[in-house]
Amino acid sequence: MVLYARYGSGHKSIAEYVAKYLEENNKNIEVKLLDITDYGNLIGKFGIKLWDFVGIHRTEHIFSFFYELMDHKISTLAHNHVAKKSYDNKELRKIITAYNPDLVISSHFYASNIITLYNKLGIINSKLFTIITDYCTHECWTRNSGIEDGYIVGNEIVKKELIERGVEAKKIYPFGLPLNITKIKNLDHCKDIYKRYNIKDNHNVYLFFGGSSIGSMYYYDYFKALVKMKVSSYVIFVCGKNNKLKNKCDKLVKKYGCKNIKVLGYTNDVLNIMKISDLVISKPGGATVTECLEMKVPMLLLPGLGGQEKYNAKFVSQKKYGMSLRGIWRFKRTINKIENDKDFLNKFQNNLNKLDNNKSVEKINNLIIKELEK
Repeated sequence: MVLYARYGSGHKSIAEYVAKYLEENNKNIEVKLLDITDYGNLIGKFGIKLWDFVGIHRTEHIFSFFYELMDHKISTLAHNHVAKKSYDNKELRKIITAYNPDLVISSHFYASNIITLYNKLGIINSKLFTIITDYCTHECWTRNSGIEDGYIVGNEIVKKELIERGVEAKKIYPFGLPLNITKIKNLDHCKDIYKRYNIKDNHNVYLFFGGSSIGSMYYYDYFKALVKMKVSSYVIFVCGKNNKLKNKCDKLVKKYGCKNIKVLGYTNDVLNIMKISDLVISKPGGATVTECLEMKVPMLLLPGLGGQEKYNAKFVSQKKYGMSLRGIWRFKRTINKIENDKDFLNKFQNNLNKLDNNKSVEKINNLIIKELEK
């Protein structure tokens, strides 16, 4: 059973990648994908609404304050209690006990908390492996480390942090974060992608993730600054399901007559666009950073939600896979440097080119087979 909780898109996409790979590559394994937030009570539903509020209004400092506050053994007791009160109910128990999984892979600590609870109660007896979906760790992930069977993490840095928090080294697997490798291997030819978006292949392409399904308008000012600069590079601005943002951006592009800027709503073509991109502009979500690392695309990271995203940005900056910045003035200054200095992105590109290809889902698959055979 692969579990996740819908607090941000990364937990969901990572769970989906793992479930799909396991299902497609193992005839003898039955796989069930489950979002525990579908079974939340009023407290659980309020938690999702609160998360959406944070995303829309970008209460970054408040979120970071509580993120740091909860990063302690005592304070996470409350977090465990919230998970239990929000999602432990007859309906969820019935589904999980009826399926009776031999092994659970979780991409969110709430889901991991529910499984450790059910194991303690003896209503299931499942091995539990948790995927930490960011490039840092937190007490919310490790609260039950003594009774979890393993952690799958992004790299050796996170492994070291977990060991420092008291997690046994033998339980930690630095496999990298899961990606849809099949989709990446079957991307379109660059010439076809250029043609689809009417792009000349001798120009830089910036892929800007600026929208979300929850209606945030936070990155509109950054996009507006980019439009007004009249950059020579091509810009593809992805709004997701945020129709309000898309309409506003379409009007802005039309007003300034920018033929080199295209505004997209929700699209399944992100990885193809990333393939031809010279730069990704985005908040530092764990899944987005992982895709950029695999596709070897430098990152310009804008302020995110704080908390774990702050540490994702720190990881990217320290490794020189890109840079993070804050504020319109610095954003414009950096874009100007990129536009006028052809070598500006090369230092990031060179570091990215040294990375090995991501084989996380394959490694997870092999681990699961090994564990089930014990």
